[in-house]
Amino acid sequence: MNIAIFKRLFAQNDDTYQSIMTICENSTPLVTVLTLHLTCESFLEAYICAHLGIEDLFAEKPDNTENVKFRMSFEHKSRLAQRLGLPRQAYDAFEQLNQIRNQFAHKLLQSDIPDKQLTTITNLIKSIPDYQAGLNLEEEGIEFYGSENAKPFAFKFQDPAIPKQMKLVIAYFSLIRRVSPPVEN
Repeated sequence: MNIAIFKRLFAQNDDTYQSIMTICENSTPLVTVLTLHLTCESFLEAYICAHLGIEDLFAEKPDNTENVKFRMSFEHKSRLAQRLGLPRQAYDAFEQLNQIRNQFAHKLLQSDIPDKQLTTITNLIKSIPDYQAGLNLEEEGIEFYGSENAKPFAFKFQDPAIPKQMKLVIAYFSLIRRVSPPVEN
C-alpha cells in the first residue's frame, strides 16, 4: 500500500477534516448519517487508490487527460476494498452504513438509526483484530471543543445517554482506525 497516497487522499486531507467538523457541528441524524457515509466513501477511495498506486483513480479530472473518468458506487468500492485486503467484517460494517444511508435518503421523514443495525455494526467492529493494542470500542469516544456554530461535547461509546448518531460516528471512526495503515505525521 502506498501510504503517501492514503495520507494525501484521506488521513491528512482537508476534506476529511471538514467532514468531521460537519458531523460534530450538527445534531441532525440525517446530516450525520449522510456526512458519515461520504466520509467512509472517501476512506474507501483512498484505501483503493493507495493499494493500486493510482492517486487520481476517482478524480473528477484525471491528471493524464488520456485517462477516462472512473466512477463506482459505494457498494462496489467497499467490495473492491475487501478484495484488496479490507477485513470482511469491515466490508460488512460499511454495507450496514450504506443500508442506513439508503433508509435516510429514500424514506420520507426517516430520523432514527435502527438499534438492531447499530448492534450489528458494533459486533462487526469489535470482531476486527486490533493491530493497535488498546482499541476497545466500549472505551472509545469523541470530544469536540466547539466552534462559532456548535457547543462543545464529549461522548463515550458506552455512555447510555449518547445520541445514536454519535454512537454511529464513534463506531465508524474506530473502524477506520482499525483498518487504516499506520500513518505518521
